Amino acid sequence: MDAALTDLETRLAAPGGSALRDALAARAAGLENTLRARLADGLPRTDFPTWQAVADAAAAAQSILAAWPANDAAAPDTPPATPNP
Repeated sequence: MDAALTDLETRLAAPGGSALRDALAARAAGLENTLRARLADGLPRTDFPTWQAVADAAAAAQSILAAWPANDAAAPDTPPATPNP
């Protein structure tokens, strides 16, 4: 039985998973930095809680990804086959 619950978990467990994890963490960090900069520049009071919640979610994603075990093996050189229609 496959213990992975999501497509992302399956991809992180596959060869190249650590590279994917690192890329996703970097993307979340960039998003958080952009959001926090926008928050610092000022927003309408009604928008601030939503933007802050999204920035906090990006920070949480980074924490989860940093702790997630991923496959350190290199990804195969050949792209996965696409299914025939």
